[in-house]
Amino acid sequence: MTDEQIKKYVKPGEKAEPLGDGYYIIQREDGYRFGSDAVSLAHFAAEHISKQSRVLDLCSGCGIIGIMLAVDCGADITCVEIDEQLADMSSRSVELNGLNNVHVWNIDARLLGAEVGKLDAVVCNPPYYKVTSKPSSVAPQANSEITITLADVVAISKRALKDSGALYMTHVTSRLDEVMCACRDNGLTVKKVVINPNGKTFMLRAVRGGKPHMALEIKKW
Repeated sequence: MTDEQIKKYVKPGEKAEPLGDGYYIIQREDGYRFGSDAVSLAHFAAEHISKQSRVLDLCSGCGIIGIMLAVDCGADITCVEIDEQLADMSSRSVELNGLNNVHVWNIDARLLGAEVGKLDAVVCNPPYYKVTSKPSSVAPQANSEITITLADVVAISKRALKDSGALYMTHVTSRLDEVMCACRDNGLTVKKVVINPNGKTFMLRAVRGGKPHMALEIKKW
């Protein structure tokens, strides 16, 4: 793909950054950018997602997780992002990469209903901090629970997942107990927790209607 072809999809103040193998992700040069947690979550979820999987990417931001899963697994992905600018960037990244299996919805995830169907997986790199915490000056709703809470994410996942479908999520270890309780209260059995050696963040896989049995791993992301 030539620079001229890429420029058609990129607006002023943005940059199309290479993901490898000829794929790109559009991001703001001076705004909110995806981090290593999102990339690690995509790799973590990809271990269980196949081409036949139907996946919901909640709080999808610029679309990095959904796009990585679409490329690596060939799965059908629906990205849901409330921020209009981020959803627009996601849509243009999807077009730039020619991905017919990724769909971007610029809506409030809390309004999702039966239209999503019963899915194989939900992935989410949610806002980590409660609204009472000091919001980040850059994209505060991506860092604090201004538009969606942990309870919302887990409840939406319960509604969207079919039996044996799984939620894949990152969060901060200071809220691990809340995440575990929210999953249990919504019928999602935590099957695996992977803790970052820095002790600050973790990833989990929770299965709808799964039998109790959890593996714990400490692994560098």
